[in-house]
Amino acid sequence: MSALRIVALVGLGFVATFGILLGWIALVYFANTYTAIPLTAEEALNLILVAFVAAVGLPLLHAAAYRWFWHIRRNQAAGRLSPGLDMPAFGSEPTQPAPRVRRSARQLSVYALLYVIGFSSLVAAYAPLGRQQALVEFLWRFSAGRASFSILVQIVIVYLPMALTFACLVPVFERDQKRIGAGGLTEDEALGIQDRQAWLSSFATAFVMAGFLSVLAGNLILGHL
Repeated sequence: MSALRIVALVGLGFVATFGILLGWIALVYFANTYTAIPLTAEEALNLILVAFVAAVGLPLLHAAAYRWFWHIRRNQAAGRLSPGLDMPAFGSEPTQPAPRVRRSARQLSVYALLYVIGFSSLVAAYAPLGRQQALVEFLWRFSAGRASFSILVQIVIVYLPMALTFACLVPVFERDQKRIGAGGLTEDEALGIQDRQAWLSSFATAFVMAGFLSVLAGNLILGHL
């Protein structure tokens, strides 16, 4: 990464931090001055952070995962990786841009709908700080200590949502594999199927990662504010 890009990222981080702090103060003031809804500073900060993760973090994580999935697919096709074996850690290797694929208007509409659902579900599930507190209390109730609590968090926040989302994708991928196995596809059609699989898989991965970041932000607020 070039020095100019590092400076740009640092500057962007400062701008984002300043914007979050300014929005935090403004939200608390507006809610408690002009509405009948009481809002504590902790609740306002959690709302802003979760909304930021959903609106900014989710697309960024999706783009990174999408590019990484194509990187893995290319290495597998070239014989440098065996499926399911010796997989490099996410982001541990430089990657090339994903190929340009023409998508239909219907496909773009479905993708946009998935983003709306992803954003809405993240905000609905994690923006209310009371729900985050209830989740923490629920997990502590069934844990025997900090170690088991961390394991439960991983199961409930990461592995369970990942399993559910990919279970929804299995029928789509099975249908795609049948089309590929039947043959007769043009190069563009085969590329389109691969692109759809990479897009959906990376979106599911990014959605779970965004959920984990939202829970992490809520726990930091509950534990330190």
